Amino acid sequence: MSFADSFWSQEYDKGFKALFEQLYEGVYEDDDFVNLFTARMESELLYGTQLESIESNRKSATKRQSNDDYVSSIKNSYQKMNENFSKQGELHVQIAASIKQLVLDPFANWCKDHKQRVEYSEDFLLEKHKRFRNAKNQLEKLQKKYFNKCRMLEEFKSHYTEEELEEELVEEAAAAKAALATAKSATPEPTSSTDPDTSGKIEVDESDTYAIGHLKFDSISIKAFLSSLLTTVPISSHKVAILGTYHNVSTGSGITQWLLDNYKSEFNIEKAEDFGQDLINQGFIRLIGSMNKNFINSSQFYYQWKPLAFDLAGVASGQGTADSLKQEGSAGSSEGANGLSNYLEDMKLAIGVNTVDFNDRSQLSKLIKEVNLLDSQYFQSTLDLDQLRCKYEEDIMDHLAFMQKCELDRMKAVKKATFDFLGCFSNKVVSMKSTCDELMIIEETIQPMNDLKFLIENYQTGKFKPQVVLYDNYYNSNIRQTFGVDLATKSRLDRKVVPIILQCLLSYLDKTYPELSNDEERVNLWTKAVHLNQVHQLRFKLNELTDPQQINAILNGNPENGTKPVHPLVVTNLFKLYFMELPDSVVPHNVYDLIKSLYLNYPFGSSDNSINDSRINGLQNLLVDLPKCNIATLDAILTHLSRLIQIIGTKNQGLSRDLKNKLSKEFGSLILRPKLNADFSSSDSYIHDKHQVHFMNDLFGNKEAIFKELRRRASSRVTSSSSTNGAASVSAAAAASLSAAASAASGPAVPPKRAATLSKSRLESRLQNVVHKKLDPKESSESKGTKDTESKEKNGDTTSSASNSNSLKRSTSPLKKKSSNSLSRSGSPSVVSSKPSKKDIVFEQGNNSSSDSLKEFGQPKFTGSLGRKTSVKDLASQFDSDS
Repeated sequence: MSFADSFWSQEYDKGFKALFEQLYEGVYEDDDFVNLFTARMESELLYGTQLESIESNRKSATKRQSNDDYVSSIKNSYQKMNENFSKQGELHVQIAASIKQLVLDPFANWCKDHKQRVEYSEDFLLEKHKRFRNAKNQLEKLQKKYFNKCRMLEEFKSHYTEEELEEELVEEAAAAKAALATAKSATPEPTSSTDPDTSGKIEVDESDTYAIGHLKFDSISIKAFLSSLLTTVPISSHKVAILGTYHNVSTGSGITQWLLDNYKSEFNIEKAEDFGQDLINQGFIRLIGSMNKNFINSSQFYYQWKPLAFDLAGVASGQGTADSLKQEGSAGSSEGANGLSNYLEDMKLAIGVNTVDFNDRSQLSKLIKEVNLLDSQYFQSTLDLDQLRCKYEEDIMDHLAFMQKCELDRMKAVKKATFDFLGCFSNKVVSMKSTCDELMIIEETIQPMNDLKFLIENYQTGKFKPQVVLYDNYYNSNIRQTFGVDLATKSRLDRKVVPIILQCLLSYLDKTYPELSNDEERVNLWTKAVHLNQVHQLRFKLNELTDPQQINAILNGNPENGTKPVHPLVVTNLFKLYFMELPDSVVPHNVYDLIKSLYLNYPFGSSDNSINDSRINGLQNLLVDLPKCNIATLDAILTHLSRLIQIIGTKNQGLSRDLKNKLSKEFGSLILRPKLNADFSSSDSYIHDKHQVHFMNDLFGNKEAIFKELRRRASSRVTSSSSTNGAASVSAAAAASLSAAASAASGPAVPPKRAATLSKSRLESRLQNVVHKKLDPKESSESKGTKDTESKEKNGDTTSSASNSNSLKRSTSPLKKKSSNSLSRSGSPSVVSSKPSKKDIVFEQGNNSSSDSLKEFGQPKFTGSLGRKTSVKDLASQFDSDS
């Protein structure tokens, strides 16, 4: 266990905030130790000083103590007792000095540095989270703006026929071509005396004279004067609220002071102000932030130098100015103008102002250009946010690992300081040996590693689960990305029962195993981690690829281009990252509680064979209902890993068992994940679950039996389905839908107090049905559909009936809405689902595949009626679960 794998949350910051809360508790704990050592040092110093002062401050009442001629044992005992007290006082003073020098000073300084390290990491991660959150908000605004523009375009198109729109586009293209030809014919040919370097500058006549204030300049003197002025007067950038940042700006007092300092004999304050006024009147400077045109000698009024002044002076704009010049981005008012225009546009959208005239067909090309521009901006922003997220996750990973080292060092420092503190007593005071021995026992009980483990186990918020932000085109969904896309959706897009990326990665690893020198290296490929940055680099290269040849080219490298093959350790970690970024695990979260109850009622590793058989039968009944792409993917993973375990086991059984246990623990949380709330508030009950590991052990140990039964049931269902009359199927589906609707309408409401009891009994009932469910190949589809409907009604599962009803309508959400004419053209069915429809995919038996496990399932083919689903898929995903 580690910090880097235990303090993650849906919004990232809640995980490491929980960690830093505990780290600050450690800082306060350090302060308690410092205060404790300080109090003991002060007590030792005070007590030692008082012991030393006993002999000098106490005066004897008898003269015998000062009479050297008087000798007695009583006098000698008195003197020895005083000397003993003085020695004890000196000893306690030495103890206080030792505590200060050897314990308090170094430990207090170390605690101060440790606190600064914790504060730095917290501030760094909070700043990174703020940037990521702002970027995500900006992306959402841009997506909303893009969708609004798309809807505006679709509404505009709905006012015209297809012929009128095509005619308008043709006329627009012809007009643009004619305008281009006219512009080319009207452009004069450049003469030989024209200097191309002076294009865009103001031509200066050398015979002109300039009267500024009470001074007159010719073309040569005005150039020298302005050049000296622009290169020495303070020039900087000035930011104005809303309007933006202006560059090449000087204050009124700065210009006036420069004239007084450089031309004392020619100017006084009044003449300098008149000179500044003429600079405004003749177009050399202008006042910013106000409509006033008067020159004011003040540091609160800012004047921007116009291009005329730089052209006459022969000085480039923004160069040769004073040291206070600051470059803050794009020029002056353009930034402010863009910000103001965006603000006004957002205000128009907020109040519903429509800026498009539907009666003007010439607006069509403008809308198309705006939609295309926003689409490209939205896609690029999505990629930028994805890179920012990955870099943010890398920073969190690095700082969590650094904080773990710092926390462990802190605990060791406390242990060292305690040892040194006790050493100050044990080395000097023999009489305190028993007390020191007792304290030494207390010191020996400090166990930093156990404390660290306790902190993680009691305050962890969840495992590392990256949250992918997908690009969602208005017309097509998930066509440019691989990682983070739903497994069923990706299989349909790839037209493969197992996604192409997984096939390529597993094939590449199969080729790599024989090249490794020993079995330990093969085991390390699946058990050793690499830096997240290396995995993300390979992820970016493969994210948009769907061609197996391109993927294999990147994995194998190209010596001609100087690219080396990807290290297999990076490939295995990328393989795991793919399943981490899936929106749902291979075995969906809606069966998580059922599998958990299955292992509670039928424990793993039981000596009773009937319990084990019931558990395996229950797993078969649960897995048979999964989509074929999920079953095929799970089969491909288990086949690959089981073959590796079997090969290693031929030479080393112990290493093979160790690899199997590690793989079960690693892939248990990847293959089967619970559904957590957005704030991970329900994660405490899932962190210590062990049935995920037991589930993987059962899959490894009973793979052939489980998947053989799954294939048999799948084939029997296909046979039963093909022999069923079409009219009977429609009638059974209608009857099931009507039955579900009637039960939903007439069923009594469940009281709140009985909700927990009904949920528990319903779960137990579903578990019994799963364990004892059997499939008869000869059973007709009508009776099967009726039994399934009755079972779901008894168990409270009305998801199927709800999804089969025709009452489901398209959401009115502005992010997912599409025009009615587009929906009518697409011919989408009345039932919306994110999962592939069984009638859309046909699996052929005996198809060749890159993995042996896929031969039983074959490759899918899409029926001719299958149409491309739009982003309605995302909306429908919430209706696919049983909850």
